Amino acid sequence: MPLLSEKNIKLKIYKFTIAQLQKMYEFGLIKPDNKIELIDGKPIMMTPIGFRHAKVLERLEKKLYEIIYLKNEKYIIWSQNPIKKSNKELLYPDIAIYPESIYQKEDIPHISDAYLIIEISDTTIEYDKQIKLPIYAKGKAKEVWIVNLKENIIEKYTNPAGKFFKEIHIFKKDEKISIFNSEINLADIF
Repeated sequence: MPLLSEKNIKLKIYKFTIAQLQKMYEFGLIKPDNKIELIDGKPIMMTPIGFRHAKVLERLEKKLYEIIYLKNEKYIIWSQNPIKKSNKELLYPDIAIYPESIYQKEDIPHISDAYLIIEISDTTIEYDKQIKLPIYAKGKAKEVWIVNLKENIIEKYTNPAGKFFKEIHIFKKDEKISIFNSEINLADIF
């Protein structure tokens, strides 16, 4: 009798929708504090953030609040909340900045509606760059920052084309990055 090989095995992988994932939360199949991203319908458990990640997130949020709210910009900071590309793509960026008008919608905000999406990356750098960044590009994100904690830089991605971004700018710890006609000194967040 021949042994089975991978060529002989046909697996059917079930892909979930956002609505199905939400039902699993409602019925208690998933604990409310477990954040799960959907990548092409496949559920991916998010890893808890570490202390440095949390510290940089807090500092960056504070700077963004100062810029957005003190200057009375008509945007909101959507922190560690879900955004979507499709009914099978659900992501939880560290920060997304949206126009205030998203409050008028009854659905999860779309990637393309964000002014800026920010991922803070240390242990998740490969996942954020190889998996999430192409989804943001395909979702027509206007601008994405990857705050790279391993190298103490911010990688700014703009001009999406397919699953890539045409423009990438690197900002080092001793530089400043602009948003809403203001600047953030990177030394203040790292």
